[in-house]
Amino acid sequence: MPKRGEFPKAIFYDSKNTLWAWEEVYIDVARQILEKYNRKIDPVEFRRTMNSIGAENHRTAFGKFQKFTENLRFSLLFAFKYYGIPGIGEDIRFMTDRWNDVQPFPDTISALTEQKRITKVLSYSNVETEYLDMMVDKLPEAAKPHFVADMDKSGYCKPNPRSYRWVLETAGRQLNMDLNFSNVIYCAGVQWDVQGAMACGMKACWIRRPYFTTPDPDGLRPDYIIDDLHELTLIVERSLAGKLEYIPLA
Repeated sequence: MPKRGEFPKAIFYDSKNTLWAWEEVYIDVARQILEKYNRKIDPVEFRRTMNSIGAENHRTAFGKFQKFTENLRFSLLFAFKYYGIPGIGEDIRFMTDRWNDVQPFPDTISALTEQKRITKVLSYSNVETEYLDMMVDKLPEAAKPHFVADMDKSGYCKPNPRSYRWVLETAGRQLNMDLNFSNVIYCAGVQWDVQGAMACGMKACWIRRPYFTTPDPDGLRPDYIIDDLHELTLIVERSLAGKLEYIPLA
């Protein structure tokens, strides 16, 4: 169990919609697709429908592993059926062709730079390596996490507990550290990723990012709720200084 002032040894981040404004680009992509088929549907509503009725990442997490792009393709086809749009699977290229347009959130670079000075920073994403690399390459060296990985490398998809464990074991070996569920804080904008981390025994922080968030999360309440990454920096600084009460995990 970490002693007061020794927690956390690392911040463990989700990537898209946590560090990178992925959804902003994909709402614009939804607009392009709807224009192609001349449909007067709110692109935000269309994207939310993709996420709510597809949920293919959950099938991958606890079923047969498949590429993230395939998950996205299935979700898009489900949305087409829901709205009666004669779309095709190849329309996924609207999304994959725009991936390099995904930018960091305004607070990402400055916050990661600050956080790297005080603790280790890890990032893991449910995407193919090539897409994660596009996003990470947009960060200056001072802001790049100490450890970056994805489901292609691990063979596991969040929120499967094996994905979280793989990250800590692999990052621990690379960084020559003892990283485990009790000494790492997890942060994501996606609620089920946060709840998956909490189920593993990690302290978790939910960041309210645009498009997917509500004033309060559904289900189990995270240990911390923040509106930008600088708030997490303060939490970590206070904890490492012994000023933030550390509550042992069950």
